[in-house]
Amino acid sequence: MTVKRSALLWMLASQGLMLAPHGLRMPVWMALGCLAIGAFTLARIQGHVKLPSKWVAIAAVFLGWGLLWQEYGSPMAVEFWVDLLLFMYTAKLLELDSKRDVSQIMLLSFFVAMTHFLFDESMLQTIMTFSGLVMVMATLIALHASATQAQGRQPLKLAGLAFLQAVPLLVILFVFFPRLSPFWTIPLERETAVTGLSDRLMLGDIHTLVQSDALAFRVNFNAQPPASRDLYWRTLVLSEISDGSWVVGSPPAPRPNTKILIPNEVIDYELLSQSMRVPFIPSLDRVLSVEGDSVSLDPLGFVRSKRVLQTVSQFQMQSALNALDAADLSKVERTAYLALPARTNPLAQAYGAALAERHPTPEARIQAVLAWYFDDFTYTLNPGPSEGDSIDHFLFEAQRGFCEHFAASFTWVMRAAGVPARVVLGYQGGAYNPSGNYIEVRQFDAHAWSEVWVQGEGWRRVDPTAFVAPERIEAGMGAAAAGMDGLMTGKAWEYFQMQSLGWLFDLQLQLQALGHLWDRIIVNYDQAQQLRWLTTVWPGLELKDLAPLALAAFLLGLAVITAGLVASPFRRGLSREARWYRGYLNCLDGVVPDQMSRGSGIARCQEIWQSARPTEAALASDFVEKFESLLYQEDQSVTPSSISKALLVLKVKLAWMRFTAWR
Repeated sequence: MTVKRSALLWMLASQGLMLAPHGLRMPVWMALGCLAIGAFTLARIQGHVKLPSKWVAIAAVFLGWGLLWQEYGSPMAVEFWVDLLLFMYTAKLLELDSKRDVSQIMLLSFFVAMTHFLFDESMLQTIMTFSGLVMVMATLIALHASATQAQGRQPLKLAGLAFLQAVPLLVILFVFFPRLSPFWTIPLERETAVTGLSDRLMLGDIHTLVQSDALAFRVNFNAQPPASRDLYWRTLVLSEISDGSWVVGSPPAPRPNTKILIPNEVIDYELLSQSMRVPFIPSLDRVLSVEGDSVSLDPLGFVRSKRVLQTVSQFQMQSALNALDAADLSKVERTAYLALPARTNPLAQAYGAALAERHPTPEARIQAVLAWYFDDFTYTLNPGPSEGDSIDHFLFEAQRGFCEHFAASFTWVMRAAGVPARVVLGYQGGAYNPSGNYIEVRQFDAHAWSEVWVQGEGWRRVDPTAFVAPERIEAGMGAAAAGMDGLMTGKAWEYFQMQSLGWLFDLQLQLQALGHLWDRIIVNYDQAQQLRWLTTVWPGLELKDLAPLALAAFLLGLAVITAGLVASPFRRGLSREARWYRGYLNCLDGVVPDQMSRGSGIARCQEIWQSARPTEAALASDFVEKFESLLYQEDQSVTPSSISKALLVLKVKLAWMRFTAWR
């Protein structure tokens, strides 16, 4: 090869850093293939093997294309094209022979860097991507530099310096450049990889979900966070029964003249949601307002998104925990929330009918069922399989269940007893992170409860789990799991066990808080947040002012950097001794005429200073003594660092003396 060996080694290192973030996501065969091509290229650099035939590279490209087509089944997936780019990026090594080939690979590296953020926008990913870009710059420097410039780690130092010089411009563009909404969206096939609630509930679904410790969302409150028992994160309202499952259905919208009595105290909070499986955003009831990209407040009281979230998304919300609805249900609404399928769970329907006969008021029926749960039922993470009519089996045989068993059965019985009811899916509780001052909700906090209609009050939340296992609601899932050793498995149990490791768990909390801050400030820095931040410094700033402001800030930053780069050669042109002497002359403050100082030595200048201002000149004696010892006597005991330190001390003391005298 006609390329320097050092440049080729830098190229392989940078290429490895660029491919690493995709390592766990790409197919196994592709990861092994990329490693094999990299090892083969390293052997070529060492001179052990020769450049293969061009037909080998062509065959590898077609083989990779075919395997990727088989892997994804269609080229209509972004992952297909990303993996194809990565494979071509690696296969280019099979025809590597000149500087031009290395330059092309490095050019592709910038496109590969962009693909990282399609799948991960975390701070760690950003650090890895920027590190890879620095390595790419080091490769280009090693490729075109002279033999002396490309020695050792010198290319990396120069690349790092160039990157640091670009950071101010990067910050300016990030802060001031107008944030534009995307003109298109890129759909990714992530649904199978996202853990979370679905729009259908069967008995046992949430029990499976709580084995996961995947993050669901984080919440920052403007004031003190509510107690755990009040943190019911309402996500989905399930109003219909289909094929034995509770589903969202098409419930009738409430009448527009609904009278909502809002308490004096409302809660303002910021919710940062992870990827979701459903187009709904968790929120506290009752939501009064919501701000965010492509979200709206549904008439049923939950927050709906126009699309399923595929990235971390931020929302500003306001809720009232104890709002009342003074209106009544319409006939259509009442019929919908009392509907039950015929000839299904007959024992539960008969029990509900008997309940209506014994207790004339809805309140008495509610309390009767809750008392039955409290006396005879057990909360467990391992309720066993449902048989036949699942509600009848749970109520009259097993009497052991998880939150969805209690919510689904309670709602069924209430409807059978003539009380409008529905199932609500969401999350309950959350862990407080003192390092970041936020509430963190994970998938094991998934929960189901009921809502029943009470005249004069509206939809009331009734959570049977709170009666059967109050520790689950008061202290969170961790407290409930602690009393069920062996029943919770997987990542969730490992997460709770981690809490016993003391400082290691505290370190994890601090890292999570740092990641949360990154998501809030960097990842979700949108147009609204940009205007909110800039208007605190510049009140009255409007959207139309952002473009000229960004341009002015960018040009100013560019001018400062350019001035530094232009001035640096002049500074480097002076010897070390000349810079010390110039620093000393700057301290004279006109005591010695300029023409005399330029032609006189330091000893003569010190004599003139001593006669004019003896107190000031005394401060320079240490510097002058060391300077003359090194320059004229070649005293090896005097080090350059000691002279620089003496000059700095002189400047500081002299500035303080003149300041106090002036004051």
